[in-house]
Amino acid sequence: MGNINTFNFLFTDDRSVGLYDVSVGDIYHSKFGALTEAWEKFILPINFEKNFINKKELKVLDICYGIGYNTKALLKKLFQTDFNGQVKIDAIEYNNNLVLLSPFIIDGFQNSIPEISYVLCKNLINNIYQNKDTLTNLILNNYKFFAPFYKSLIKKYKYWGYSYNIEKQNNLFLHNIYYHCISKRFKSYQNAFKNKKYVLNPYFMDARKAIKLIDSCYDLIFLDAFTPTKLPTLWTLDFFKELYLISKDDSILVTYSNSAAVRHAMIDAGYYVGKIFDKMNRPSGTIASKNIKFIKNQLNDFDLGLIETNAGIYFRDINLCSTPEEIFYEYNLRKKSLNLESSSHYIKSNKNKRETVQ
Repeated sequence: MGNINTFNFLFTDDRSVGLYDVSVGDIYHSKFGALTEAWEKFILPINFEKNFINKKELKVLDICYGIGYNTKALLKKLFQTDFNGQVKIDAIEYNNNLVLLSPFIIDGFQNSIPEISYVLCKNLINNIYQNKDTLTNLILNNYKFFAPFYKSLIKKYKYWGYSYNIEKQNNLFLHNIYYHCISKRFKSYQNAFKNKKYVLNPYFMDARKAIKLIDSCYDLIFLDAFTPTKLPTLWTLDFFKELYLISKDDSILVTYSNSAAVRHAMIDAGYYVGKIFDKMNRPSGTIASKNIKFIKNQLNDFDLGLIETNAGIYFRDINLCSTPEEIFYEYNLRKKSLNLESSSHYIKSNKNKRETVQ
């Protein structure tokens, strides 16, 4: 945990910063835009104004928080809609440095809604202080990926002469960020910030362990783990069963994955499942809920048939502690024993049906 050396920072097409994990061999964000992806795949599908705007308290679980795009995009939606309820976000991420860098990275929000950075800093300040030396070095060594204001501020934060008084140093740090992010144009937000309307709790651990520790039921769950074929641990039937238990009856779970196996696991866990489409009307993710009224685009006959082929064989992790290698091994044994129709044969045989339903 906390090893940043396996990550490469990069600019995506919308000029927001993304990440590539060398050890896993997978990207954290679409090359077309980290900010755009969060907005289109995680925020637009939940139809916030219709489904959640009247909530007195909004509870959110952000699985694989990374550098925070899904949480930031949600905060943007909350600010835009003048949401009046209390907000609690539980953010799970194995790598603590990524979470602590999230307020400072160039993400496309600094100019339009700079309050987001303040909300994150205020909730992460103690962890930021404990890791300020590491964060300073990471920011200065990758300076072009971080907003200029924060580069200079966090460098000062490391050397300010208040080490004997942590609270004073933290307050001064937040004071500078507050008046940078919250201008006179945003007075309506000030009381909300001061009254702790927005609470973010980070969990720096394996999500399978974290959900066992969390005593909460959620309105929204963002699942943004690495691709199932790269890292299957958070895509198993057993993990979805746990998520089902901590989902409210009127909750929504969203993910970028279109996998038939993932959708099959969601269904067998108890969820109603549907498809997400992008602005070009292309499949771009999956939505799940205990309440079918939240599923705008339900799986059609072609999709349901596909999950009965070998493409729909899901991963298992009964005790929620298996290694990826163990999960893949069990999966391949089961796949061989089931001997289901291949997905390629099914797609070819149902080509006309597929073209009709899409």
